[in-house]
Amino acid sequence: MSRQQIALSSLLKPLPLAIGLAIGCTATSLHAAENEAPVELDALTVTGQRSQPLGPDTGYVAKDSLIGSKTDTPLAEIPRSISVVTQEQMEDRQVLSVSDALKYTPGVQAGYFGEDNKQDWFIIRGFKQANFGLFQDSTRVYSSGFYSWQVDPYLLQRVEVQRGASSVLFGQSPPGGVINLVSKRPTESSFGEVGLQYGSYNRKQINFDVGGPLTDNDNVLFRVTGLVRESGTQVDDVDNDRMAIAPALTLNFSEDTSLTLLTSFQKDSGEPMLQFLPASGTLTYNPNGRIDTDTPIGDPSYERFEREQYTLGYEFKHRINDTWSLQQNLRYGHIDMDLRQLFFLGWVNESAGLLGRGLSYANGDADNLSVDNRVTGQWQSGRWENTLLLGADYQQLKVNDSSPDGYPRDTVPVNIYNPVNRDFTTPFALEDKHTKVNQIGVYAQNQLKLDDRWVFLAGVRHDRAEFEFDNRTTGSGNEAKDDEITWNGGIAYLFDNGLTPYASYSQFFQPVTDVNTVTSEAYKPESGEQYELGLKYQPPGLDASFNAALFQLTQENVRKAVAGGASEQVGEVRVRGLELEANANLTRELSLVGSYTLLDAETTKTGTATAEKGKTPSQVSDRMASFWAHYDVQGGPLDGLGFGSGVRYVGASYGDNTESLKVPSYTLYDAVVSYDWQNTTLQLNANNLADKEYVATCDYYCWYGNRRNVVASLTYRW
Repeated sequence: MSRQQIALSSLLKPLPLAIGLAIGCTATSLHAAENEAPVELDALTVTGQRSQPLGPDTGYVAKDSLIGSKTDTPLAEIPRSISVVTQEQMEDRQVLSVSDALKYTPGVQAGYFGEDNKQDWFIIRGFKQANFGLFQDSTRVYSSGFYSWQVDPYLLQRVEVQRGASSVLFGQSPPGGVINLVSKRPTESSFGEVGLQYGSYNRKQINFDVGGPLTDNDNVLFRVTGLVRESGTQVDDVDNDRMAIAPALTLNFSEDTSLTLLTSFQKDSGEPMLQFLPASGTLTYNPNGRIDTDTPIGDPSYERFEREQYTLGYEFKHRINDTWSLQQNLRYGHIDMDLRQLFFLGWVNESAGLLGRGLSYANGDADNLSVDNRVTGQWQSGRWENTLLLGADYQQLKVNDSSPDGYPRDTVPVNIYNPVNRDFTTPFALEDKHTKVNQIGVYAQNQLKLDDRWVFLAGVRHDRAEFEFDNRTTGSGNEAKDDEITWNGGIAYLFDNGLTPYASYSQFFQPVTDVNTVTSEAYKPESGEQYELGLKYQPPGLDASFNAALFQLTQENVRKAVAGGASEQVGEVRVRGLELEANANLTRELSLVGSYTLLDAETTKTGTATAEKGKTPSQVSDRMASFWAHYDVQGGPLDGLGFGSGVRYVGASYGDNTESLKVPSYTLYDAVVSYDWQNTTLQLNANNLADKEYVATCDYYCWYGNRRNVVASLTYRW
């Protein structure tokens, strides 16, 4: 039996158990109901409410989203692959980060570096997201290098992913797709909750969420969400403390006009959690043995990670008449950041366990402004329904950074198997560096619906992006300007039985904020296209969504390293894949999510770097699968009891671009048990239940995955 067959076999073992437990509980409740005597009930008036494109949702199934078309369009009618992680799923799984929230989502290799307290990391459809693919409330969360945002999932009511090329609606973006974080918003009904958490690595947290109307006529609504946390990590003496608060206010001026103010402040304090370790001793043999998963590569007493981030923004909506409406989303964000981290730079004496360390150092601030203006027209003419979207957006990032040139090297080697804490004493000079990025784009998209059957989608966009870098200490700098036109198109057919087959085409572009060190010329933007065939199924009478997609995604103008430390821009990467997804509220008691991803990623053009041609890019897993089921007991002596379990499989990947270093696959198990009594919930979650030690990925460095993490929470709601 091959390694892949063994891995898949181990993955499938817990699936029948989880499904059997869930179905068995459902069958028991149904059998009990069949044997009960009929009961005459009072008449009830039931009113239905359409699912909202921003949430909150009921259960695990979302029906609408703005990420696919920036209009209020049902997900079944959008010829693209879109996944939504609902608030209820995040609460049941007690997710600890946005990366954690997406670990049961198809096409997403979340946390491929392991858990990080500086940034969330994703590979989507075989492409690394880096800093360009994250949005919050439909406005870009602009990051650059170490100046990166991380949003606590407790402040969110859903996480959305549109997979594949997405530049028509979102401008410069990576090929794998975009992630949109939807903030918690004011509600028309009063509510509140306060919670306590205690967990692994001495995690202690207090959180609260309150909101409702401030006036009798519901014209003014508010919500305040916040948390305070002290926590260690799986790395010795590395802390991950956080304080966050997010006030929100909605002003309903009339039935046609509203303004929602969305603000937040978050302070992170501790040391860098992500450890850059050598392959020898983590993935491959080292004569001194295996490096422990809790080993810090640096000295936590010298290292530090301090970040303060705040945002000010709003969403303004106005319905002009029965046909036209307009909306403006604006967000300003600011980061103050101070980082010192030591990392593995190379072996000095491998047999003795002695290694050299380099220093990542950055101190400064970043400002991010993003505004998106949209005008939407909707009308009907005969057999046709038309939705026209016209938009213009502007995005700006400014970074003021004080850091050394390159990475200073510690002159004293360290024994990684018996480290002695010592401050980094090598002197280095700081340079004053300034970066500015601007992008302005205009776009148009039209959705046509014929006879409530055929759906046609077409869009086009023009962007102008500018990049400037100025080293005021050395007097050096560079700049680049790019103009790009991208377009997309799609077609779908809506059957009465809930089936929706579709086909789509889309493009992306992403400017390269650098210049060729040999020719001193600006690089071309990385660009590419995607072809996708899919099938969506929403069974009539069942609150469920099943999706399948086949795609080919190509990235051009990829930079490849050549001799002398330079790079050439002639590379191309192609990814072909299959994605399967299921989200279902099968009964009032039982909800589940499942996914399967199969990827064939290949470097198809390399220029002079011929060894990489035909090979799989580093860190990209060839397949992934997951399943999670949750059951709430309704009625009887066990009323209020809830429990769930999940399994996650991540296939093998490579630690370089030439397939010479292979990282094995791994399978992890998660579980939850909870009990509701009156307004109080006691819940216990465990991720990586078996406490498996594994390497998440390698790329010259290697990173350990997350060990077992257990969190107990007590929540009171009113």
